[in-house]
Amino acid sequence: MKIIHTSDWHLGISLHNASLAEEQRHFIDYLINVVKEKNIDAVVIAGDVFDYSVSSSEAITLYNYAVTRLCNEIGIPVIIAAGNHDGAARLASCNELLKKAGLYINGKLSNDIKAVELENLNIYPLPYFNADEVKALYPEEKISTYSDAMNLVIKNIKQSFQPGKKNILMCHCFVSGSVLSESDRTAMVGGTSVVSADIFDGFDYVAMGHLHKAQNRGYNIRYSGSPLKYSFSESTNTKTITILDISDEIKVEEIEVIPLRETRVIKGTFDEVLAVAQNDAHKDDYIKIEISDMYAGMEAVELFRTHYNNLLNISGRMNEKEENELTVDELYKMTPNDILEKFYREVTGCDVTEEQINLFQRAMTAIQDEEVTK
Repeated sequence: MKIIHTSDWHLGISLHNASLAEEQRHFIDYLINVVKEKNIDAVVIAGDVFDYSVSSSEAITLYNYAVTRLCNEIGIPVIIAAGNHDGAARLASCNELLKKAGLYINGKLSNDIKAVELENLNIYPLPYFNADEVKALYPEEKISTYSDAMNLVIKNIKQSFQPGKKNILMCHCFVSGSVLSESDRTAMVGGTSVVSADIFDGFDYVAMGHLHKAQNRGYNIRYSGSPLKYSFSESTNTKTITILDISDEIKVEEIEVIPLRETRVIKGTFDEVLAVAQNDAHKDDYIKIEISDMYAGMEAVELFRTHYNNLLNISGRMNEKEENELTVDELYKMTPNDILEKFYREVTGCDVTEEQINLFQRAMTAIQDEEVTK
């Protein structure tokens, strides 16, 4: 049996206000092709199907497109455990009815996590939860930390293990020692919701979601990572989907996801970056530019936008210590006064005075009047 483990699709997410809907649909088509080519028997999604609890119609359309093709067109089961970004109640609505179509969704924690049985395999879809939910389910138990809560939930799941069956847990949490990405903006790293890897001892495999960098934790735990790059900090990462080949042992294979557009950071002096831009064969990629020797303002944005339609972020340097960084969207929203105040503060380290603002406004008015009379 072969199973795909994926997570953190974040349907509806944007990158610096640029919609990624086209990229996400491309990924879904890519996933479908892998399912067909590799003769995959099931797909598990370990949380964060959506980026918002109240999803946009565009995101819901993508979700419907994905599960309909997998369950109806190909005819394989899809198993989903809700993540912290998902609107759990909405995601799991009509879940009993959807099981008949091969779509298994667990949106809310209960004291009886039912396994999805596939031949000699039991898959337990554990949704994201907080400690208070566990306290409400088990009022007689002493639960002081999130780790206590997770330990109790896992202990109860293990009691339902059946002899001769392999057991896979789907989970959405932060395991201590894992590596974060910039786009893991809601991952709690202060210690309150971190759990140790040994809590999951006894499972043959733990299909983890929540963190966007693909990685192994412990002997049986794996984060599949997000299928696309949702921040420029991930520009050097390779995105993959994980295939489990389950026989006597569970073998793990990574399949690289080839995106519709890459997410790249171009660094160098102004002249070096310009030379790259002029000869770049991949001008449709999502681009962040980091200029090392000059200020990055509107003129630089306008110039590089002639080469890169999807220039989303630019930064420059005023001196050895200070660097300015703005998204292109933010730059276009700035008023002349905003630009003056930001530029003056970065050059001098001081705030612009009211008198200087008045002088600037008078100069702007004079220039506009001169242009009108021409």
